[in-house]
Amino acid sequence: MNVALVTATSTDVDDSGIGPGLLGFLVLLGLCVALFVLYRSLRRQLNRIDFDPQGRTDAERMRDESDREGNDPR
Repeated sequence: MNVALVTATSTDVDDSGIGPGLLGFLVLLGLCVALFVLYRSLRRQLNRIDFDPQGRTDAERMRDESDREGNDPR
Protein backbone atom coordinates (compact mmCIF):
# COMPACT_ATOMS: atom_id res chain seq x y z
CA MET A 1 0.00 0.00 0.00
CA ASN A 2 1.52 3.24 -1.15
CA VAL A 3 0.48 6.48 0.51
CA ALA A 4 1.28 9.71 -1.19
CA LEU A 5 1.64 12.78 0.97
CA VAL A 6 0.91 15.95 -0.89
CA THR A 7 1.52 19.30 0.70
CA ALA A 8 0.51 22.59 -0.80
CA THR A 9 3.42 24.93 -1.06
CA SER A 10 1.28 27.87 -1.99
CA THR A 11 -2.39 28.52 -1.42
CA ASP A 12 -4.34 29.11 -4.58
CA VAL A 13 -7.09 31.55 -3.66
CA ASP A 14 -9.48 32.39 -6.46
CA ASP A 15 -10.17 36.07 -5.81
CA SER A 16 -12.29 36.82 -8.85
CA GLY A 17 -14.45 39.36 -7.03
CA ILE A 18 -17.61 37.32 -7.45
CA GLY A 19 -19.80 37.33 -4.32
CA PRO A 20 -23.43 37.11 -3.36
CA GLY A 21 -24.05 40.67 -4.52
CA LEU A 22 -27.37 42.45 -4.62
CA LEU A 23 -29.42 39.32 -5.30
CA GLY A 24 -28.06 37.58 -2.21
CA PHE A 25 -28.79 40.64 -0.10
CA LEU A 26 -32.36 40.86 -1.41
CA VAL A 27 -33.00 37.17 -0.75
CA LEU A 28 -31.69 37.54 2.81
CA LEU A 29 -33.80 40.67 3.34
CA GLY A 30 -36.89 38.87 2.02
CA LEU A 31 -36.30 35.95 4.38
CA CYS A 32 -35.95 38.34 7.33
CA VAL A 33 -39.21 40.11 6.42
CA ALA A 34 -41.02 36.77 6.06
CA LEU A 35 -39.66 35.63 9.44
CA PHE A 36 -40.88 38.85 11.08
CA VAL A 37 -44.38 38.48 9.57
CA LEU A 38 -44.58 34.83 10.68
CA TYR A 39 -43.46 35.78 14.19
CA ARG A 40 -46.18 38.45 14.49
CA SER A 41 -48.81 36.02 13.22
CA LEU A 42 -47.73 33.34 15.70
CA ARG A 43 -47.77 35.82 18.57
CA ARG A 44 -51.30 36.91 17.61
CA GLN A 45 -52.49 33.29 17.46
CA LEU A 46 -50.95 32.48 20.84
CA ASN A 47 -52.72 35.46 22.41
CA ARG A 48 -56.06 34.10 21.19
CA ILE A 49 -55.68 30.84 23.12
CA ASP A 50 -58.24 30.51 25.92
CA PHE A 51 -56.05 29.49 28.84
CA ASP A 52 -57.75 28.10 31.95
CA PRO A 53 -55.40 28.44 34.95
CA GLN A 54 -57.51 25.97 36.98
CA GLY A 55 -56.81 23.19 34.46
CA ARG A 56 -60.43 22.26 33.80
CA THR A 57 -61.42 20.45 30.64
CA ASP A 58 -63.66 21.99 28.00
CA ALA A 59 -66.58 19.79 29.09
CA GLU A 60 -66.26 20.99 32.70
CA ARG A 61 -66.15 24.63 31.61
CA MET A 62 -69.19 24.19 29.35
CA ARG A 63 -71.09 22.51 32.22
CA ASP A 64 -70.23 25.39 34.58
CA GLU A 65 -71.30 28.00 32.01
CA SER A 66 -74.64 26.28 31.39
CA ASP A 67 -75.23 26.02 35.16
CA ARG A 68 -74.64 29.76 35.54
CA GLU A 69 -77.07 30.54 32.74
CA GLY A 70 -79.71 28.34 34.33
CA ASN A 71 -79.89 25.89 31.42
CA ASP A 72 -80.18 22.20 32.05
CA PRO A 73 -77.38 20.53 29.98
CA ARG A 74 -79.35 17.24 29.82
